[in-house]
Parts: sequence; structure tokens; C-alpha cells
Amino acid sequence: MTRQQTAVFEHVFHANYVLVRRYAERRVPSAALAEDIAAETFTAAWVRYQQGDSIELPWLYRVASNKINDHFRSAERKRAVEETLERVLSEQEEGADTLEKIALGRSLLKLTDREREAILLTYWEGLGAAEVAVALSCSVASAWAILSRARKKLRALLGEPFVAGLTDGGRK
Repeated sequence: MTRQQTAVFEHVFHANYVLVRRYAERRVPSAALAEDIAAETFTAAWVRYQQGDSIELPWLYRVASNKINDHFRSAERKRAVEETLERVLSEQEEGADTLEKIALGRSLLKLTDREREAILLTYWEGLGAAEVAVALSCSVASAWAILSRARKKLRALLGEPFVAGLTDGGRK
């Protein structure tokens, strides 16, 4: 990319950044999130510009709108997972106390979606590795790797004694 091309993009950025940020601010609950949306929008714009395409304000608004929609979909998925985990944990056996359930729920939320799903399928649904692999659309080896990584993260988050029961599941 030449200096002139970089200068042209910088001009587009300076001319439109505030407009895109304000657009996002009117649609999201915080200024910090609006800043993130604007930054993500201009990251996409940079990629597009490097491919030789022009960058115009309506396109920037469309990208920002898509980023905003992605945020709300992600937030909705997270809320749904939190509600489901809260319900599932409240249905678990009486052996675990409330603080342990809260710690487990919070720790599960720190896993990736695939890791959390692997744990839930293995320990809540009782599936074996081959069945988890089918549910996650991956190989059995990948399912084992995901489950192993998830267990390791849970051990780090909760402490070894709490997760001792998570070492033998999924061997069917």
C-alpha cells in the first residue's frame, strides 16, 4: 500500500469516524460499546480498502448496523445461556451448595461456546465422546480435545477439588 493510498484511507477515516461513532451511540447502551462498534467498522473498511474497493458513508453505516446486530445477538445468546445454566444448576442434586452452583455457572460462562457445550453434553446429558463429536460436528479426537481443554479451564477457574468429578466422563 502506497503512502498516497494510506493518506486517502486516513482522510476517509477522519471524515467519517465521528459520524459512524454517533450512529452507533444512538443504537447501543454505552459510549464504550459505540467506540468498539466504530473501531470494528473501520477495521472492516481497512480490509475492504486494501482489496481495492471504495469506502463510502452508506457502506460504513451498513457495516456498523451489522456489527450492532451481531452485538445484540451475542448478548441475547449469552443471556439465554445464563438463564439456562441457572435453571440447570438449580435442578442439580442437593449435594452442591448455592455458592458452588454460582461458581460453576460463572465458570461455565467463561468457556467458549463449544467447550461449554462439550461439558454440558458430557456431564449433564451423559453423552460419550463419539456422541459429543456428532453433536458438535467434529471428529472424536476433536471432541476429546475440546472436552480436555474445557476441563483444564474449569480446573483453573474452580480449583482441582471442585472439578474432581469431571475427569472420567465421556468415555463411552
